[in-house]
Amino acid sequence: MKPTRIALLLLLGLGGALAQAQDANLLVSHVLVSVGADGLKRTTEFSERVYRRENMVWVERVIPQGAHTAEEHRSGGPEHKHLDVAAAARWISRDERGNPQLKLVSSEDKAIVSVASADYGNVGFDGSWASAYHLSDPAVLKKMTPGPRTSQGRWYSQAGNGGQMRLLWNDRLQLPMQIESQDVRGLSRKVTRVQAIPAPRTLPWTGLNGYATKDYSDFLD
Repeated sequence: MKPTRIALLLLLGLGGALAQAQDANLLVSHVLVSVGADGLKRTTEFSERVYRRENMVWVERVIPQGAHTAEEHRSGGPEHKHLDVAAAARWISRDERGNPQLKLVSSEDKAIVSVASADYGNVGFDGSWASAYHLSDPAVLKKMTPGPRTSQGRWYSQAGNGGQMRLLWNDRLQLPMQIESQDVRGLSRKVTRVQAIPAPRTLPWTGLNGYATKDYSDFLD
């Protein structure tokens, strides 16, 4: 086989690997610790499953069985408009211009809810495609100091007036495997850990047949 043929096959194989590396199935765990003016330490923990595909990210809160039921959700009566933003999955896609588009998917309401950019702040979305796709905008690495490498990636750190942050960046997945931050006084800190998980047998966005389509404004009083 000619060298050019071999090189072409290697190049095609590498291209396929890079394309496949864009997909990711992740479990993202968050721990937030804060100390209030009353001296009490409060700890908040929650996890999310994140499924990343080309031009699309699906984020769903991990809710223990029985912790949130459809019966409780409907307890206000059928005339009561309510959308549980925390329980709804976020379905983030990117249009032809590269702008993010956000939909909330409520399994309890059997609804796909489109959210206008003007309402992103109301649902806790910063409007950044890079942050959604990579979990942390890669541009922030340019402002950080590179540190030691590990089997999972390379540490980066940054300190400023607001506090300090460090993250463990994985080049292959193009996302952080761990993020640690705390304020300058050490009274609040957050640790986010990321681990790869198997893809589900049925991808969640493929099972939405019969879901109604609504606008976020439909749920506003």
